[in-house]
Parts: sequence; C-alpha cells; structure tokens
Amino acid sequence: MTQSAAERARRESWGLLSGATMALGASLSFAAARAGIVGGLDAADLIFARYLFAGSIMLPLLFYWGLPTLAGIGLGRALVLTLLGGAPFALLQTGGYQFAPLAHGAIIAPSTVTIVSTIGAAIFLRERLGRAHLAGAAVVLLGIGLIGWDGIAQSTASAGGKAWLGDLLFFASSLLWAGFTLLLRYWRLSALRATAAVAVLSMAVATPVYLLWKGTGHVMALPLGTLAFQGVVQGGLQGVITMVAYSQAVVLLGVSRAVLFPAIVPAISVLVGIPIVGEIPGALQIGGLVLVTIGLLITIGILGRVRLWLQVRKS
Repeated sequence: MTQSAAERARRESWGLLSGATMALGASLSFAAARAGIVGGLDAADLIFARYLFAGSIMLPLLFYWGLPTLAGIGLGRALVLTLLGGAPFALLQTGGYQFAPLAHGAIIAPSTVTIVSTIGAAIFLRERLGRAHLAGAAVVLLGIGLIGWDGIAQSTASAGGKAWLGDLLFFASSLLWAGFTLLLRYWRLSALRATAAVAVLSMAVATPVYLLWKGTGHVMALPLGTLAFQGVVQGGLQGVITMVAYSQAVVLLGVSRAVLFPAIVPAISVLVGIPIVGEIPGALQIGGLVLVTIGLLITIGILGRVRLWLQVRKS
C-alpha cells in the first residue's frame, strides 16, 4: 500500500469513527433534552447549561489559539458559524421538545439535515448527486410528512396540543445545522477550532441574556442536579464531543458521506428514548421512522451497495 493510500485509509477510518461518535452522542443528547423538558426545565435552561459548560471547556483552548482572531477563524466567519451551529440552532432544536415528543425531533431533525446537506453539497460544493439521492429524498419527505400528520393528530386530540409547532422548530433548526455543515466544509476549517469559537461566542451571548431574562432567583430554584446533568450532556457531550466529531467527519469524509451519520440517529434516538424518557412511539411515528430510514439508506447509496454485493456473491 502506497503512502497516499495509507493516508487515505487512515483519514477514512478516523472519519468513520468520528461519525459513529457523533451519532451515538446526538442520540443520547436528544433523549436527555426531552427528559430535561419533561423533568421541569425549559429550553432556555438547557441552552444556559449547555453553553456555560461547553464554553468554559473550550475557552482555554481559544486563548491558546488566539482569542482576538478566534483561533484564526476570524470574527465574521465565527459569527456566521455561531448563528448556524450555536445558541440559535440549539434553542430551536431544544425548544421543539416543549411541544413534541422525542420521536418527532429524533426523526425530523437528522433526516432534514441529511437531505438538505446532501443537496447543498451537490449545488454549492459540486459533490455528485445521483438518482438515488433524489429518490431517497422523496421517501424521506414522505416519512417526515407522516410524522407531521402524527403531530397534527396529537394536537387535535389534546386541548392546546402544539406538536406541529415543535416539528416546525425541529425543521428550522435542521436548516441552520445544514448551513453550518456546508460552510465548515467550504471554508475547510479545523473541527476543534470551529467548535471552540462557536461554544465561547454562544456562552458570551447566551449567559448574560439568560440571567437578565430569568434572573438568578430562577436559576437557584431549579433542580441543580438536573441542571448540572444537562450541562454535562448538552454542553460536554453534544456541545463539544459531538460537534467536534461531526465537524471532523465532514472534514475527513466530505459532506455527502458525513451525513450518513445523522441518518442513523433517528432509529438510535427512538430506541434510547424508550428507557430514558418512557415514550413509546405510536404507529404513525414508527411508520415515519421506517420510511425515513429507508429513504436515508437510499440517499447514501447503502441499498445499492448491498444489491451489488449480493450480485457479486451470486456470480
């Protein structure tokens, strides 16, 4: 094996490991966020805990790499990345769980990211987009529509139900994250440096706004153990480890391959959420999950590869 081939294999192995880490971390954080909402916290509490923890971890690294230049990223690009992948994104995503169950967010958010990022990569980054991507996208949209119908049904069945609003928040957050994904690849930024800049800028904005809005009395009245747990999960796992892992997968594998990993988040999240949150998905949610999973597998070409492998085995 030549050195270049060995280097490509090493990059691919690290990319796959990074993507798998992202998928597991995102699934656990989805379930933990929904558990926090059910346990009495609101979206603002979760964002405060997330970025206070994540920003505190990444601040020393940002000082080391250069605080004035935000680790060499520059203020303009760092602000754009923070808007797309920082506190606004997290607030939309977490806020959705105040209205919709875990299955909705776990299915709608990652699947939308996968489809939008794949199409965006084809248009803006010139990554190849074949018929499988288009066919898979159609199936995914059908599955999301089924989940949306479930949200409307839940809203109709319960007085004041707004599961559909949660679905819209999940969808909006996914559009922001897809933009973050594309720009990270386009600008070819270091995953760790980008995460540090986003975490620290989000902490610098979200913390004073939250304290002025809610007040220190509100913070002291919260279940501090639950708040600390959410800080570790949302800030450490989701805000640092998962973001770095996903960013690294994008850099090493490219957008169209890295979005494989958000594609497997729905199934993992729903399964993880059953013991953590105690929410068992209904028939429409399961149907939507099946369609989304099939569509995502089509989009990333897994089914075609399996068919080719079977043909080779038969021959």
